[in-house]
Amino acid sequence: MNLLLRYLGYILIISSVFRVVPIFAAIAYDEPILSFVISAIVSIILGLIFLRLDMNSRRNNSISFSQALILVTLSFVLLSLIGAISFLESFNYNLIDAVFESVSGLTTTGLSVYSTVQGVAKSLLLWRAMLQWIGGLGIVMFFLFLLSLKRQTPTKNIAEIEELSVSETFLYRAQGFSGATRLGVRISSAIKIYLVYTFAGIAMLFLTGMPFYDSVAMTFTSISTGGFTVSDAFYSDNLQLLVLSLLMLAGATSFIAHDRLFRGKIRDFLHHTERNILFAFIGVALLVAFVSSQNVRVVIFEVVSAYTTTGYTIASVASLPKLFILVIMVGMVIGGCTLSTAGGLKAFRSYVVLKGPFWYLRKLSNPVNAVTPFKVRNKPVKEKSLVMIQIFFSAWILLLLLGTFVLVAVGNNLLDASFQMTSALGTVGLSTMDLSVLHWAGKITLIFGMLLGRLELFPLLFFIRKLVKRSI
Repeated sequence: MNLLLRYLGYILIISSVFRVVPIFAAIAYDEPILSFVISAIVSIILGLIFLRLDMNSRRNNSISFSQALILVTLSFVLLSLIGAISFLESFNYNLIDAVFESVSGLTTTGLSVYSTVQGVAKSLLLWRAMLQWIGGLGIVMFFLFLLSLKRQTPTKNIAEIEELSVSETFLYRAQGFSGATRLGVRISSAIKIYLVYTFAGIAMLFLTGMPFYDSVAMTFTSISTGGFTVSDAFYSDNLQLLVLSLLMLAGATSFIAHDRLFRGKIRDFLHHTERNILFAFIGVALLVAFVSSQNVRVVIFEVVSAYTTTGYTIASVASLPKLFILVIMVGMVIGGCTLSTAGGLKAFRSYVVLKGPFWYLRKLSNPVNAVTPFKVRNKPVKEKSLVMIQIFFSAWILLLLLGTFVLVAVGNNLLDASFQMTSALGTVGLSTMDLSVLHWAGKITLIFGMLLGRLELFPLLFFIRKLVKRSI
């Protein structure tokens, strides 16, 4: 427990550094900085308290997988609560609304209880966008970067290095990044890729004529596949929409594929399996969407936004044809690539779920002792992995139904309720209704949905199970 508190302390202190950006923005736009300063101080004080609690314990650097799950969950929950401090005043100190906005930002969902952002401080909107940028890669990933530097310190002995390596591996797995180290993507490489795309996005949007402030905020929310905007009216310039679409696709593409591209392995990048599966899903969705709407601009942008789980929209979703809405909902479930900033089930899992029944029918038709491998692009997938994917899918659908039931129970129609819960679990942010007037129980349901979606269900469920067991 002491090690968990130590790591959590470091994460809280690291998170406080990011407040520098909205503080400078507030100074530049002559806006109050007090809420950002308070949240930074709270984060630092809590961090120091957690570090202090660990001072007298034996210096153990190895964290278990269950502790890693708890650490990742606590990080998102605590950072969301502390981040909510900055939103309190704008919501007349309505705690649920402030927490909702903060969770939506950090989980890169993009659902908002602001009925309008007109009149909201620019520094606060920038902080909201930055929350998504931080959440896209994950604050724990920034901590892992520092942990990896610590592991490489020459003064460390072999035992300490091994303990830190074990902790790194478990923290990767706890965030759904288990394949990164196995496939050769270092955290330093992932951060470098993320920063390169961020600076490139800001530059490209600025060159298209977008104001610098908007360029920064929109790059933060597009590369993180977050979806928050800084104005009520979305951009209409085709070139700007193109750049935003490319950033969304980049964010939804696996860091493994990007790593291959940055290393000059173009062939490996082009043949990356999950990226191609995602693009195939998008291609099919575009064809189906064109059946219901002939507005090329709207179809392409909305489909890319949904299938990358970003949540931007240039049209009223509620007014779209029902078939188009269904296509969008399917995209929110499918999501982007594993090891990306996108949410949803993930393209590879979705492909396995769709192909699974056909494989099983083929297996049943073969002799009992026959080996019938499940293959994706001629590469076998272990049956253990298939079982885990089916369990994840079943849990996802079960939570979707449960959340939909609650939203219907508080007075929403079935279509709106299912759409909003899908949007929350998929961390998408598209909406068919005004969330500012949603019942408080509905808001809390969506808060849990967003956290479950960003944490890929099991870390939060594991944490809740631990709390329940302790209270019994």
